[in-house]
Amino acid sequence: LVAAGQPLEQALVTLSAGTGPVPAMAAQVLARVRAGASLSTALEEQGPVFPKLYVNMVRAGESSGTLDVVLERLADLRERGEKTREMVVSAMLYPAILIVVSLASVFLLLTFVVPQFETIFKDAGAALPTPTAIVIAIGRFCQNYGWMVGLAVVAAVIVARRALALPGPRLAWDRTALRLPLVGPLVRTLATARFCRTLSTLVGNGVDLPSAIALSRDVVSNTAVAAAMETVITGVRQGRGLADPLAEIGLFPPLAVQMLRVGEETGRIDMTSAHIAEAYERKLEAAIKRLVTLVEPALIIILGLAVGGIVMSILLAVISINDLAF
Repeated sequence: LVAAGQPLEQALVTLSAGTGPVPAMAAQVLARVRAGASLSTALEEQGPVFPKLYVNMVRAGESSGTLDVVLERLADLRERGEKTREMVVSAMLYPAILIVVSLASVFLLLTFVVPQFETIFKDAGAALPTPTAIVIAIGRFCQNYGWMVGLAVVAAVIVARRALALPGPRLAWDRTALRLPLVGPLVRTLATARFCRTLSTLVGNGVDLPSAIALSRDVVSNTAVAAAMETVITGVRQGRGLADPLAEIGLFPPLAVQMLRVGEETGRIDMTSAHIAEAYERKLEAAIKRLVTLVEPALIIILGLAVGGIVMSILLAVISINDLAF
C-alpha cells in the first residue's frame, strides 16, 4: 500500500478494517502512529510479533526516507522465507506419513493377523519353524504391551521437545545435526541461504555491517551456527572484515565465503549476498528433492521386507504343517 503511494496512516486504516488478530494489531499500531510515535517504535511495542530484524529495517527506512522500499523488501524477504520453510516441511511430510503408515501396517499385522494363525498352529500340534515362532512372539508382545510402547514413545517425544526447548540440549542437538552425513550439508545450505538473504536486505537498506550480521544471525534456526556467529561479529567490529571470521568458524561453504570476500573488496556486499542466497536456495531445493527421491524407495523397500518377512514366516509354518499331514 505504501509503495503504491498511499500515506502510511491511510495504509494502516485500510489494514485495520475488519475483524481478526491482524486488523486488531494494525489498529493498535495506527493509534500509536496517530499519537506521534514512529512506525518502528509502534511495531517494537507489539512485542515478539515483529522481530528485531523488521523493526530495525523499518527504522533504517524511516531515517533514509525509503520506507516504501524497505517495506517492499521486507515483504519479499518474508515471502522467500515462507517459501523455503514450506519447501522443507512439504519435503519431510510424505516420508513422515509413509513411516507412520508402515509402522501402523506392521503393528496391525502383528497384533491382529498373526495371533489368528497362532491358534491354528497350536491346534495342528506341530513344532513351529524358528522364524514363525519369533514372529508370533513379537505379535504376542505387541498384543500385551503395545499400548505401553505407544505411551513410552509419546512420553519420549514430549520429553525430547521440552529438552530441546532448553539452550544446552538444543545446542548439543544442533551441533550433532551439523555432523550428520545427509542432514549436515542441508542444515549448512539452509543457514547460508537465510543468513545471506537477510544480510543482503539489511545492508542494502543502510544497516551497518555488525548490526546486520547480528540481526541476520537471528534468522538462522541452527543454534550452533548462530552461536558461532558471535565470533564473526567480534571480528567485524575489530576491523577484520566479514569473510575472514566466517572462514575461521568453518560452518559456511568456502565458495560462499569467497564470494563475500569479493563483495567486501568491491563494496557490494548487499548484491553479493543476494546472489549467494539465490544460489544456495536453488541448491537447497535440489538437495531436498534428491533426499526425498532416495528416502521414498528406501522406506517402501523396508516396509516390503517387514511385511514379506511376516508373510513368509506364516507360509513356512503352513508348509511344515502340510508336510506333517502328508
